[in-house]
Amino acid sequence: MVPIPESVYFPSLDKCLNGDLLLLSWRSIFSAIQSSSATDRQPTIEQFLSDPTVLALLAKPFDAFPPPNPQTKAAYETKTSAINVTPSSSARHDIKQVKDDSVWLSKVAKINELSALRVVVQECQSRTSAKLLGPFSEDELAGIRESAGNSKFTSPMTVSLLSRGIDQGEAQAEFGNEGNRRQRILVTYLSERRHLLKCAECLLHAGLIPASRESYSRKGKESEAAATWVENCGEALVGEIGGDQLENFALRCFAAIEANVQNIGNGSGWFEEECGKPEIEIEWIRTQILEATHAVELLLQILVPYTTIPSSQLEEPSLQILVRPLQCISMVISLTIFNVQRTLDHIMDPRSEAVVSADVPAENSFILNTQTIREVHEIAINAADMGFITAGPVILAWVSILKALDERVKESKTLLIEENEASVRLDRRSFVEPTDPYEAVVEEIMSAFDDNVIDYLARSAVNNAHVLDTISILSLQLGSSSDAFFSDTTGAMMRCAILSLVKCSQSGMGYMPEVIEALLSTLSGGQNYWDFVDSKHQSTFDPIAEFLEDGDLVDAFLWTARGRYPYEPLPFLRLIHAIASHPSHTDEDLKPAISVLNTIPQFTYRLPEDFVEYETAQEEDNLNKVLLRTPVHLFGPRSKSLGSQVQPRSLALTLVDKDFCIASGTEGRVISDSGPRVVTWHHEYSGLKYFGKLLETFLTASDLVDATTGLPADRDSVVEIIDILATLLLSTSKSGVNPASGKEDARNILETASSGLSRNRDITTVIFEIFEEELQRQSAVSGSEVPLGVLVSCLHFIHAMILVSPSRVWPLLARSSFLGVSRGSGRLSSIVESVELVSGRYEFLISCVRLYEALVADIVRNAIKRRSGVRSSGRFSAKEDAGAGVPDQLLSKVLQYFTRYLIDVLESSFSWKFVTQNDRRRLCKTIAITFDKILRYVYGIETKPKADESSEPTNTLIELPSKLAKSDSKVSAELASKITGILISSASQIVDSFLSPSSTSLKFQPLLVTYLDALDTPDSTTYLNELVLWTTQVNAVLAFSKTLMQVSNSLERPSSQLELQIFQAAPLIARLYAVTDVYKKDIVVLFEALIITANNASEPPSLLGHLGPRTAKNFLHILSDLDKPVSEEENVIAIWHFLSMVVSNKQQWFANYLLTGKTPRDAVGKVPSTTDSSALDKPLLTVALDSLSKINEIPKNQTLVMLEFVALAQNFWPWTVYGSPKHSDFIKSISEYAGTLRPIQPSSNIQGSMDACFQTRIAAYIAEILAMHLFHSRQTRNPSSVNDLIANLSWFIRFAVMPPSLNPSLHAQLKRNFETRFPRCTAQDLKRTTLEDRQLGKNYFYDIPLADKMLFSDQAWTGRKNDGLRAEFEHANVNLSLVDSQIALFHSWKVLAIEISSNISADVDLQRALIKVSIDCLIANSKSDFSEEIFFRLCHQRADLALILTQRLIEAKCTLPELKGLLTRTWETIRNFRGNFEKALLKEDTPYYRSLLKLLFIAIRAHACGDTRNANGNFNASVRMTRSAEIVPVILDIIKFVVAMGFRDSVSIIHDNPAESLPEDIALITGILQSCLQVPGIDLSQSQIVSTIVANDTARVATTLFSWSDSIAMEGDPIYGELSILFLLELSSIPLMAEQLAIDGVLGHIASANITSYLRRGNVSPFAEGAGLQRCYSIWARGILPFLLNLLDSVQGSIAAEVATFLNQFSPLLDQSAKAFEAPESSRTASKVQMKYISLSMCSEVHSLALLSFILNGFRDSLRGITEIPEVKWDAAGILENVDFWLGAKSVLRERIIPMGARDVELAKQKVDKGSSNGLGGAAFSRLEECVVSEMMGIRDVLSGGEA
Repeated sequence: MVPIPESVYFPSLDKCLNGDLLLLSWRSIFSAIQSSSATDRQPTIEQFLSDPTVLALLAKPFDAFPPPNPQTKAAYETKTSAINVTPSSSARHDIKQVKDDSVWLSKVAKINELSALRVVVQECQSRTSAKLLGPFSEDELAGIRESAGNSKFTSPMTVSLLSRGIDQGEAQAEFGNEGNRRQRILVTYLSERRHLLKCAECLLHAGLIPASRESYSRKGKESEAAATWVENCGEALVGEIGGDQLENFALRCFAAIEANVQNIGNGSGWFEEECGKPEIEIEWIRTQILEATHAVELLLQILVPYTTIPSSQLEEPSLQILVRPLQCISMVISLTIFNVQRTLDHIMDPRSEAVVSADVPAENSFILNTQTIREVHEIAINAADMGFITAGPVILAWVSILKALDERVKESKTLLIEENEASVRLDRRSFVEPTDPYEAVVEEIMSAFDDNVIDYLARSAVNNAHVLDTISILSLQLGSSSDAFFSDTTGAMMRCAILSLVKCSQSGMGYMPEVIEALLSTLSGGQNYWDFVDSKHQSTFDPIAEFLEDGDLVDAFLWTARGRYPYEPLPFLRLIHAIASHPSHTDEDLKPAISVLNTIPQFTYRLPEDFVEYETAQEEDNLNKVLLRTPVHLFGPRSKSLGSQVQPRSLALTLVDKDFCIASGTEGRVISDSGPRVVTWHHEYSGLKYFGKLLETFLTASDLVDATTGLPADRDSVVEIIDILATLLLSTSKSGVNPASGKEDARNILETASSGLSRNRDITTVIFEIFEEELQRQSAVSGSEVPLGVLVSCLHFIHAMILVSPSRVWPLLARSSFLGVSRGSGRLSSIVESVELVSGRYEFLISCVRLYEALVADIVRNAIKRRSGVRSSGRFSAKEDAGAGVPDQLLSKVLQYFTRYLIDVLESSFSWKFVTQNDRRRLCKTIAITFDKILRYVYGIETKPKADESSEPTNTLIELPSKLAKSDSKVSAELASKITGILISSASQIVDSFLSPSSTSLKFQPLLVTYLDALDTPDSTTYLNELVLWTTQVNAVLAFSKTLMQVSNSLERPSSQLELQIFQAAPLIARLYAVTDVYKKDIVVLFEALIITANNASEPPSLLGHLGPRTAKNFLHILSDLDKPVSEEENVIAIWHFLSMVVSNKQQWFANYLLTGKTPRDAVGKVPSTTDSSALDKPLLTVALDSLSKINEIPKNQTLVMLEFVALAQNFWPWTVYGSPKHSDFIKSISEYAGTLRPIQPSSNIQGSMDACFQTRIAAYIAEILAMHLFHSRQTRNPSSVNDLIANLSWFIRFAVMPPSLNPSLHAQLKRNFETRFPRCTAQDLKRTTLEDRQLGKNYFYDIPLADKMLFSDQAWTGRKNDGLRAEFEHANVNLSLVDSQIALFHSWKVLAIEISSNISADVDLQRALIKVSIDCLIANSKSDFSEEIFFRLCHQRADLALILTQRLIEAKCTLPELKGLLTRTWETIRNFRGNFEKALLKEDTPYYRSLLKLLFIAIRAHACGDTRNANGNFNASVRMTRSAEIVPVILDIIKFVVAMGFRDSVSIIHDNPAESLPEDIALITGILQSCLQVPGIDLSQSQIVSTIVANDTARVATTLFSWSDSIAMEGDPIYGELSILFLLELSSIPLMAEQLAIDGVLGHIASANITSYLRRGNVSPFAEGAGLQRCYSIWARGILPFLLNLLDSVQGSIAAEVATFLNQFSPLLDQSAKAFEAPESSRTASKVQMKYISLSMCSEVHSLALLSFILNGFRDSLRGITEIPEVKWDAAGILENVDFWLGAKSVLRERIIPMGARDVELAKQKVDKGSSNGLGGAAFSRLEECVVSEMMGIRDVLSGGEA
């Protein structure tokens, strides 16, 4: 078959060679088919299998690699021509080498060049995986050895790993040589051949026999599941083959199978010139065997020729295990071809009109062709002569057919003779001629053999070929056990064929032990109790169902075995055991086993030799009938056997039970006269009831024995009976549409089995007593032969009881010596050590581990029922047993003991002896899965709030964990309140054991053994159940390792030894990624958890460093394929998330490798060799940017993880991101995508809400990325055009700040419904923690899978039409996903908006947009619900955003009228938040309110900016009132509520709790007052302002604060003194208010304040030591002096004398200011070396004093004789002289200026343009100098007479 060029099967060669496209291998296809489930989808695989080329190949799988011909040669030349493949020295693969290898393979394998080319390309693309799976280097081995403990005695490492590692150079050279490369090509070719055939078999099976779509009749209704994608592809394949071509398809298989078998003997012929390569020959033979096996699987109708396979070819063990499946399926297919039952029906139907002759066409049944009959008989005779074991079943089938033919011919002859005789009697002359068409061939067959040929063949089959043993042995490997040859469905089909053979052969062999054994093996398929527990569904083919539906088989075996019970107990018990697992056909029907056991009509036993209490009856009929003359009791006292004598009447009366007593007069029949007679009595009794009583006799403490034997029940019977009960309980409790009805049926079984027991016993206590006695008995002995069957069956029963009645199991387990919970040491460890460790078989321990798993599952399953009190709920009736009455402490203690022991088992099991390694895998898998579940159940859900907290009324509905700070360490009381609190002690044991910082290597060794085991995962298409066990065990250990790391990180534990050991084993774990697709995801998430956990350390270990250069390179190369070509979605998402964690968790070199594609060696400049470049062909950053450049074409969940990767890469490694050539296209693409986003709208449709979640989260990442892009552009002074982005940001402007779409009614209803349905439980009990990353959607916040485990049986949870609580939880999860996405969107938009606002002075449209954002923030806050903490914090952050944006707008001198509208909106928001301002502000509300006030301050400034006073001076009062009419009322409200009342409230808080108050609040209120007073037109409302201030006593509060300021100083800094005087200063700027202050005697209050006394001291200056003295100077210079000026300005001369007197109180400060400007060398007292500095504050102080002096002098002159104004003692003349000096020596002045405080420092940094004198008589160097000079010039002007 020549593939169509450019098809999915073989796309462009150029793309394949450069890595853009990866070919899908048939191995990957098979893996996907095997791992498929009913719900998953595999779009890539489906597309591949739907391709016409692929369907054509699958329809002719034996011709998929045809020989070369001219057409394929031409197609090959075209595909490899230079026009299609461009040769390049930098190409990933050498096209010349590829072509040479293709021609070589075509020649060697005799396939066409195009098929060979595809195989060679596959090998090229898989080289990285092959390298990754190559030998370890010495460094890698050293790390692995260290993790294993470096002990040759206890190390689990294999001999090969203990040897020296290979040199990297040698490994590379060895890998790259031509011989090895071509060997890999051949292995790839063989793998493709067998996997193609297996895929065809799987798909054909799915297309023809879709087991999963079988309809089961339940209550008269048919239910049908939707077809899976595998079935759809299978149906397409059947259609491609064509229904009329299936026979030709089968005929084609004949030749293929024959060729396969011949090829095994002939060998491959490859590498003959090198004397062959053994490994290639083994692979060749393996492929031939498997191809033959799969061909026979495909057919199930074709007889494999019994060709001898040379034994010399199969000495290799790996080949020997493949032969048995081939032999087995060949045998069964032969039986299927014979179709014995249908063939016999045809033979025995004399009315058949079918023509029988030697010329019948081949397409008809073989039985119609006499020549075929002869040939088949010849084959059977030859096989019998040769004694082929596998031919036995076929010979036996032929015996049945031949016997039927012989009987037909004989009957025909007899009929002929009778008809002829009748003709003679009637005197007729004509005779009837022979008419049977088979007579000739039968006579020929019979005459050709001296003896009876039928007897000969039968003896050969039974005696020589041991057919019954063969059937038994092979059937045991055709079930669902781990050693089964084939899949469950295929095995069931084969067992059905074998069952048909047993039925047809039964008449010739009768009821004999070997036949019964063969039947039992066929029914069970080797499945044990645990296989039944793990079974998921019923197959279309069910041997048990066929057995039960076949009356002949039931009569021949089941009824016969029942009739001989209990004389022959085991056949009947084992048959019942086999059918016990079969479900009833409807819910109303009884299970077949129960219906058999309910009434058993006969009781058969051997009579004692001296028993004579019976008489014969109907002797004339010779039927051996007898009558019982006296009652016979079936159970008697242990003291003596009642089987040998009639029981005394008195005793009989006490034991009478009609089931256990055969009444007098009962008829019977003697079935054996040899020896003691065996009699079958027609006594009807209950089998279950009898079983229960029989088990009671096994107890040592029992008073009874089996009276028919005089002994207790035998051990084998006890094992079978207990297993029957366990299987019945399990199958009954699992069956039925309604689980409650199944449990009720299970309880009925227990009641029936208990109905005949002693008064104080039931069947549960009896079995537990047997269990306890066996524990005591078997723990006292040792050896491999100690029988543990009873213990194992008891464990099965206990396991089954957990589903039915857990409240019975837990207390009994606690009292038992099994674990030693209540007494001494447990017997469990003793038995394992003394028996199973010796034997190497671990059936008992495996059962214990499975019981532990079930106990943990029960804790979770009934957690809510236990807490809510099941008996109080109408749903959970008294019969509903959830274990609610068992104390939690008891449950916890049982599990704690069990956990402790299994930790030891896991730790030491790697060194145990195992007869089969599958036992070790089962143990490891189950323990790892259970430990993993325990950790996730305990640490994966949140702690329930404390009782006292939860009892308080609250409106809180949810608390989003992703936005909350991680809670502090949880105390044990909080942990105990979890819904899974019972598991906490077990979880703590696991954590303490595995995550100890000082644990030894013993804890890691079992994990390491599994990792090593994973390296040897079989690449087989047979033994699929073993493969599933193998991979499941590995995945379980990987998942457990991952969860341990996650728990360590969640609990913030210190680095553990396990963490280091996993780092050391990283080269081994990384190799598993290339072993099979099944491991990929678990390996990725393990590495992710590892680096996140390691990130808690200051210097975390390097994962790249531990991988080693070669492994790291290969692992990264294969990881960079992103799971191509399969591209399974969850794998792709896991890989991208892992990469995101790498770039954000201190894995520097690893991150650099991902982002640049260069290794550390490349990064530091070392040039790699051209033959082995370590660099990635395309860095993963480039891959992400490339993909996201087509963002509309990617699924949203993949878009999300890729954007996360890019965003984190930008944040942590910006230089690499912005250096990518793809970055500009990426930015353009995502910004354009942002412009196409749909509006966020509420949706009742859950899918619509989920789409909104993904869109919103994607938008959040886009905003974050764009923000970083703009920031980087600004930093690198390469500004990106904001205008290009603005056009696409309208969606963000509109929706990013809107309130989250929380649905309060949904969450309130959910809370109410859940708590009503389950008292004492809350929805928060199901709240997930951050243990694992959560995906947006239905399982985001509440753990739905966990709730499913707990509530699956409750209809309130599921609802009648999927409308129960589960649907409510899903809607709540989706709603919270949307809320969290919106919160993330806001945070990202906040960063982007702030970045956009950094330069908006010239962009009016952008200013308008940002004003809208600010206003929308306030609108959203007004609409927000403050009941949720997260939303309140969001309001605060919105306010901060509005504040920053408004600040930027003010700085940009925005003049848009929209900006002034911000004030009204801000005030409305504040009023909405504070109401009438009467309620005190809560402590937690203060930061938000503070942000609103800051925004208010800036909004007011938007109205007050500019020289408003002068501007307004040109208007009359009426004009000003009109212009300010809208805004003044708001300003007056602000002054009233924010300034007057707010100041008072703030001072009260300062007084009550100064430590928690912030000085900035007073400063903020002062600033708001100042801005309010600058609003145009406000001066017309002075009287109202003063009234408000006076009414609230604000001035008095301020002076009071001033007087307290020294006592509430903050670390010695009386900052409130300065703030209060500044507030008074602002009040005094209102003339009316200044007058009021003067009237109130404000100067007297200030003068009398304690802090004022500090100002009178001589050490107060800007250069004083200590913040307190410097603050006092600031109070003086910035507060008091300007305040005095305001008073003088407003009150005029009336207060002049008081001001002068007040100033003279501060003579030290006056003197100090007079000397502040002393010129150099002018002071006689100053030190010559002491340099004096000048600060801006000193200049302001002197300027204020100069003005005061000037004003007071004026008042003194004008009021002379009226008022005496004291002279202010201040040297004005000296100051004027010094100022003149400094202004004349500016260079000297410049050296003396010193900045004091942050504002001065900022002014000092601001340079003044050269040439700009600003009227200061010379250019200044800085703004600070300019201000100082300006102040001095002002001083000079004032002191020189005020002529400035």
